[in-house]
Amino acid sequence: MNQDKRLSELADRLSQAALYLGMSGCEDLTVSHITADSRQVKPGTLFICKGFGFKKEYLLSAKDKGAVSYISETAYEDVELPCIQVSDVRKASSLAAQWFYGYPAERMSVIGITGTKGKTTAANILKHIFDTASPRKTALLSTGRVDTVKNQYDTHLTTPEPVELQQYFHEAVEADCRQAVMEVSSQAMKMSRVYGVDFDYGIFLNVGEDHIGGQEHPTLEDYVGCKTDFMGLCKTAVINRHTDHFELAVQKAKNGGARCIVYGYDSDCDVQLRNVDSRSEGMSFELMYKGFWYRFSTNLIGAFNVDNLAAAIIVALESGVSVGVIAQAVSHVYIPGRMLVIPVKDFHVVVDYAHNYLSFLKLYEAVRETFKPNRIHTVFGCPGERSLVRRRDMGSLADEYADEIYLTADDPGYEKVEDICREIQQYIHKESVIIPDRTEAVRTALGRAKAGDVVILGGKGAETTQRVENRYEPYLSDELVVRQWMDEHR
Repeated sequence: MNQDKRLSELADRLSQAALYLGMSGCEDLTVSHITADSRQVKPGTLFICKGFGFKKEYLLSAKDKGAVSYISETAYEDVELPCIQVSDVRKASSLAAQWFYGYPAERMSVIGITGTKGKTTAANILKHIFDTASPRKTALLSTGRVDTVKNQYDTHLTTPEPVELQQYFHEAVEADCRQAVMEVSSQAMKMSRVYGVDFDYGIFLNVGEDHIGGQEHPTLEDYVGCKTDFMGLCKTAVINRHTDHFELAVQKAKNGGARCIVYGYDSDCDVQLRNVDSRSEGMSFELMYKGFWYRFSTNLIGAFNVDNLAAAIIVALESGVSVGVIAQAVSHVYIPGRMLVIPVKDFHVVVDYAHNYLSFLKLYEAVRETFKPNRIHTVFGCPGERSLVRRRDMGSLADEYADEIYLTADDPGYEKVEDICREIQQYIHKESVIIPDRTEAVRTALGRAKAGDVVILGGKGAETTQRVENRYEPYLSDELVVRQWMDEHR
């Protein structure tokens, strides 16, 4: 990493973006580090004054630890430190991080994926295809996991904050990656985490009602607007014809100058799908690309996964990967915590990250379609300080689709698990049980399952922590709880 980054160059870049308001004492300064976290400041740091509830004390702490300058919407006259003042610190943060790390995204192909559900699945499928074609040439920035090929990280954000994002891109370039596949959340768009990043390909999977309220989106319109805004950042937009707000996504893609590729089951789609055959061991389907039909088979279950597979296949084909390599790759895909099927004696367990209306609806439909179960047992909760709509939707869906319902912990934060569960329970008219300890809830459901049943463990996927207040407490993971129970009941 170049240790001599001159702040006057950053000022020029901010001026080009019409964000620059002025600088004091920075003209001849150079910096060797950048962060928005006062705990990570070291001598030579450019400190970014941003974040919920930012306090001047954070800037003073950064100064004491050796920060040499700061970026802020406010010039703190009583803090004796050179300042770059900007009109929008979130956008400036993204541009500053790109500048500091040498614009790494420009040196590889960047593929972004957005959607209310399916982002992680599509991202992992696409990385798996690219890795099959060229091993260790693709970085992945996904929910819970970042793989820059050089390093791997556990994460708690779907889309990293700007400084971390550009650091990951930089590591990927250092590892000689040809492409980076990443999830782009609505919050990332709202908070300008990817502002100024050019995406070679953008995938729009779907959009439904989610992330409304709390510290997320004030209205559905705001949420949909942020989702569809992403299409304006892409050179090529791959859009699901059957998503809600399809026309808006296409409009914003075209307004941004993107080339649109529409896929779906309608005959007028650019890439058409047909003949989906879903079974408990997997699926097969046909896809038409540039006038030719190709058949793909996969171990993934759930007809909704055809949308995720198709989007990934299209980007791979557009990127020059052969049909044969793609077919080989998608025939067997492992995605931690996504539609993970575990055979347990004479019934099945399905572990999935489903955590909103659309994802849970598709999960229930896939379980019915694939397994035709005698009874469905479902174990889930809702996160604290998140959209209250989820509690209504997930309770109503469980009431409609499940026979046995166990409500439990799922990142309660500062709320009590019992209070969250009772709120969900208002929308359930059949019998349901509240078991606050998630491990106990999973084991109880497994113990009550009979031959031909399916136990759905929703919400946590492959996660190994529970967010309690402001800390992350260890959790074994739903899969390992099941494996442990199986070992005990052989």
